[in-house]
Amino acid sequence: MTEIRFLASPRPFEMPEEIDSYNNQSVFKEEWSGFNVYETDVFWYGIVQPIVTLPYLYEVSGIGNKYFWIYLEKYFAEGDIIELYEIPVQNWYESYVQRVLEKPESITINLGNYTYQNASGTYQLNPKKWVEELKHRTLLTEFGVTTIVKY
Repeated sequence: MTEIRFLASPRPFEMPEEIDSYNNQSVFKEEWSGFNVYETDVFWYGIVQPIVTLPYLYEVSGIGNKYFWIYLEKYFAEGDIIELYEIPVQNWYESYVQRVLEKPESITINLGNYTYQNASGTYQLNPKKWVEELKHRTLLTEFGVTTIVKY
């Protein structure tokens, strides 16, 4: 098995129609790379809930692709928050979860004031080029939760 990625939110996640339409088409004009959010298996709730703080937990694919950025640019509203977490190898999840609980290395991205913060420091993003700058930063890691906020 490979990685499993999670998205947590404070309320049920609703995919915007524009992205949902792209994900549901049968013929793709470009390489298919959608941003998808799925109901997660009940098995993962007890495992991931100690790590994330938000109540609604989903499996997610397409973090960092074109439609993920469209979601953040056009649909992520003032006051919104999501948490992202990745387990690189599903079969060995215990060691990853234990490490995060013992020594988390979180990432915080604030799209309201255009900052990116990790264990190395806080970085100011250019308000006009923040998407391009974030494309070159680590968005997701097994070492901690990535929190994206806008306020």
